[in-house]
Amino acid sequence: MEIKESYYFSPQDFDINGKRISDGVPFREVLRTFECDFHTLHPNYYALYLFANRSTMLLLSKSCNAKSNMIYGMELIDSDFDPNTNHQIEEASNKKNIVVYCIDSAYMLPDKKGLPKLFDEKTEIYPLTLLIDSELKDGVLHLEYLDGDDDNDKNSKKSPINVDGKSFKLI
Repeated sequence: MEIKESYYFSPQDFDINGKRISDGVPFREVLRTFECDFHTLHPNYYALYLFANRSTMLLLSKSCNAKSNMIYGMELIDSDFDPNTNHQIEEASNKKNIVVYCIDSAYMLPDKKGLPKLFDEKTEIYPLTLLIDSELKDGVLHLEYLDGDDDNDKNSKKSPINVDGKSFKLI
């Protein structure tokens, strides 16, 4: 099953630090409101994937105060998402960049240390996977819920991402 919602914003409303000029709200908080809207529209589901172009991912990274060597989002390869290939590309790169594959969901509760719980299988809340879709225009992003039950789905053959020896489950 696939549930997809499109969200719109004006990139020119944000400064170079990823904050809305009118009120200083970081773009990350705007994205959280989009996630909440998605869950309100589909109460039994949480967004699992964010599709956006490079400039939107850059805006997101700036709003999260990411270091300059952190690149948000993995590339779609032939309009498909392949985390293992992206990780191999990252490992083969001579650059010292770090690809941020996902960020915490707006619904993730903090653990005892104040960090978001990465996986909460009881509520099925998982990190928001960041995917770069160069066909999307500035000011447009898609939030999507996708489960692996549909064998005809182009993204149903997901495998875990193995980054730094830690396995991240994808659904």
